[in-house]
Amino acid sequence: MKVNLNIINISLVLIFLGVFFLPFNSWEGISILGEYHRDASVLFFLTAFIFLLFKKKISLPLHSPIFYLLIIFLIWGIVSTLFNINNAWEYLFKQTSGTERFIRQYISLLIAAFILPITFYNIFISSDLKNVWKQIRTAMLYSLFVVTSYAFFEILIVKFDMFFLKKPILNLFDYLPFVESSPDLRLRRISSISFESPALGTYLITIFSWMSSYAITSKSRYKFLPVLVVISLALVSGSRAATFIVLVQAFVFVLVISQLREYKNIFSKVLISLFIISSISAFLFAPKIISYVKTEIQSFKLNDSDHAMSNKSRFGIQYAMYKVFLENPIIGTGYGLQAFESRFKYPSWAKRDNWEFRVIYLNQNDKSFPPGFNLYLRLASEIGLIGIGIFLVFITYIISWSYRSMSNPNSVLGIIIFISMIGFLLNWLKMDTFRIYGFWICLSLIFSITKLKQNNAK
Repeated sequence: MKVNLNIINISLVLIFLGVFFLPFNSWEGISILGEYHRDASVLFFLTAFIFLLFKKKISLPLHSPIFYLLIIFLIWGIVSTLFNINNAWEYLFKQTSGTERFIRQYISLLIAAFILPITFYNIFISSDLKNVWKQIRTAMLYSLFVVTSYAFFEILIVKFDMFFLKKPILNLFDYLPFVESSPDLRLRRISSISFESPALGTYLITIFSWMSSYAITSKSRYKFLPVLVVISLALVSGSRAATFIVLVQAFVFVLVISQLREYKNIFSKVLISLFIISSISAFLFAPKIISYVKTEIQSFKLNDSDHAMSNKSRFGIQYAMYKVFLENPIIGTGYGLQAFESRFKYPSWAKRDNWEFRVIYLNQNDKSFPPGFNLYLRLASEIGLIGIGIFLVFITYIISWSYRSMSNPNSVLGIIIFISMIGFLLNWLKMDTFRIYGFWICLSLIFSITKLKQNNAK
């Protein structure tokens, strides 16, 4: 019993460290980890899993229908590939066979969708859940402090041309683990200690609801500061998707607390504050705001001076995946295998004057496969209508549970999970990986809460 307790305590500390290191991914990483090679967090999470193996009994959340849907989804990933096994044997792209690609991608899926949530779940149910989620939030707050500190100087350098700060200030952050400072002086986007602006955006989306929960639970005069910092970083980051999603999360948060009786007072304060800020901003910065909105709309066009190449690559790859889905609508091409078919379907308008296709995506000497830029299209093309249908039912159950949980008294964690899930689901419209650690942490908390309720009922 004492051995198990020590294992749980050590594993819990490792999870908190993993949460803290969520944005730390600007280093070169460990190549053997594949798509996880940059992520510092996964090193701590997998170490916690290894410790968990020494526990006498590892539990599965067999009480949850959401878990069974997840297992069905994982099984279908194998089945859909078996239906396409002849093609998988014949595929060859970027010096990688179809079977090798499937094995790598499926192992990556198992790490994210099975190993991590099972690790989190076993540790959470063996701990004080109320303390656990607050410690997770604290770890995120500390990491936000580091992110903001770096971003402050990065903004001065990138946005205000104070290049003299780079060596004496910004390079000091290289002494932090998993950080290699490299400000984007060409596109002038902010990435902080993450390796690119979209990665910072994913981090901000992950922590938004946790930081906004301080407005509900804290009695400090600074309780709105963490969430305001998150919104500010999203606005200046240069990540269009992150800005939009964080603002949607903010809107949902305000809407949610307006419907809950115990938070009516907070809602009134938020509404009054927003009205004052919006009024002052509209009066003082109306021309700049209008110009900013026009610029952001223009940035999604294929002829935009700054984003034309990125837009053509993104929309071209999504178009190709859609064409692959139309040719394989029921069972798809097999999990992880759509790129072998998509490479023949990239539209000419996407490849024209676009070095990304020539140098990276279609270059046989570059072993990295093209990103899908949309998880839903990727799943539709790889595991067909059956697979994407299972996945959509899976996330519908999650959203339904999260929505219902907010009606309970003191439902702060339910609010956090619901708003987080809204952000993750929107984020998957622009990225195609399951490597979204916040999603699996929230899912594990759902498993743990339902188990705790079940035990209390007994």
